Amino acid sequence: MIIGTGAVPQSLEPAIADEVQTDFTVSSMYDKLLTYDKSGKEVPELATAWKVGTGATSVELTLRDDVTFHSGNKLTAADVVYTLDRDKKIGLGVASFISDYASAKATDDTHVVVTLKKPDASFVGALSKVYILDSALVKQNEGSDDAQQWLATHDAGSGPYTLAKYAANQQTEVTRFSDYWAYTDDRPKQVVYRYIAESSTLRDELTSGGVDVATGLAPTDAAAVAKLEDVQAESLPSLLELFVMFNTQGAVTKDPRVREAIQLAYDYQGHLSSILQNQGQIASGLAAPSVGCRYDAGTSKQDVAKAKELIAEAGATGKTVTMAYQTTIPEHAKAATLLQSNLKDIGLNLKLQPVTYPQYTAMIKKAGTTPDLGLLWDFPYYPAIGPMLYRVYDSAFIDQTNYARYSNPQVDALLEKGLSESDSDAACEDYTQAQKLIVDDHVAAMISNPVTTVELRKGLSISYDPTSQLFDVSTLVQK
Repeated sequence: MIIGTGAVPQSLEPAIADEVQTDFTVSSMYDKLLTYDKSGKEVPELATAWKVGTGATSVELTLRDDVTFHSGNKLTAADVVYTLDRDKKIGLGVASFISDYASAKATDDTHVVVTLKKPDASFVGALSKVYILDSALVKQNEGSDDAQQWLATHDAGSGPYTLAKYAANQQTEVTRFSDYWAYTDDRPKQVVYRYIAESSTLRDELTSGGVDVATGLAPTDAAAVAKLEDVQAESLPSLLELFVMFNTQGAVTKDPRVREAIQLAYDYQGHLSSILQNQGQIASGLAAPSVGCRYDAGTSKQDVAKAKELIAEAGATGKTVTMAYQTTIPEHAKAATLLQSNLKDIGLNLKLQPVTYPQYTAMIKKAGTTPDLGLLWDFPYYPAIGPMLYRVYDSAFIDQTNYARYSNPQVDALLEKGLSESDSDAACEDYTQAQKLIVDDHVAAMISNPVTTVELRKGLSISYDPTSQLFDVSTLVQK
């Protein structure tokens, strides 16, 4: 089966699978300790059971004893310890999900005890984003960079598929692993990812039979392929939300009046009708409506007159701000142009700066390179709002994943209190209060919640996985 997608991985390094683009490909080759079902409940994968210790400062994991890596090596607790230690050491991507990790110890081949730096009742959920490595194989190729260069083009997993061929920015080929612990023969024998950035090209490939599955079609192209008799559209629940993140330490955007004005200037209704073709909805909070414990801030609305007043009050009329955005994502490219036009109407000039997502994450690591605005999708990487809020809005993550360089001691205290709460209702109250403060500080313009639609050749089906922002390729089956 051939998948056409614009989700081009930066590399095959599983430590950076926090990126949608990388995760979509590598998830077929690796397994996690646990995952979530359709209802958002934690369910076993490599781990059969887990227990949070008293005070939420430790987690004990029990592992399956029948898992074989693609190399033929047997999975043991040592592989889990090695993976967690490596993620912490190199500090990339998924390391932000397990920032409270201190150490781990294998008590025998099927048991691991994880020790945390501080109480974190939500830590178990974060393990749904950590892909477990074949430590013996990776150690053979560690070199001087902990095998980052080697893993960028090789596979050290135990997942349903094993890597057959990888051509950067072009395609990846994976083959069904016959010794997979959860083997089923209704999965395709071979899956090829073809990386196609242009939606129109992807549409034509689907029409001609060049691909069997397509993700990321622009609404107009999706409407065109809807007429094909042998193709069906599968709409999946989505955690995605499109934001404009404001640099709260920027020369112009440090003024909350400017940030509020930019929020009020945007044509949200035009975005929904023209850009999304009504395939989604206007945002009304810091997370999609499908996310639990979410504060509803009300649907984002345009008010040009008030926006002009705020710009004038702030003395920002005629000033220029810069926005980084990804041209390869149709919604982003069109939204950037629309915002540029909207800001001109209120007396603010917007300079657009095309970037890749890795380039953007590198830019926000320093105050001097962080753009005034950043247009991006963000979302909980698994069905828990607290860790997302912590990662994006806690000041501890400035220079890391705090896109806005935002700092509010009240928010920090609420988020850290919520994460340590063993009572889910109490934690939810903390998160709700924090969300209200963030919204009131005008940290981000909340734009849209697009629908995730996958085009499938008839005879194929997929299942919803709340830890995958597109879909989990291991659920692709032939009926």
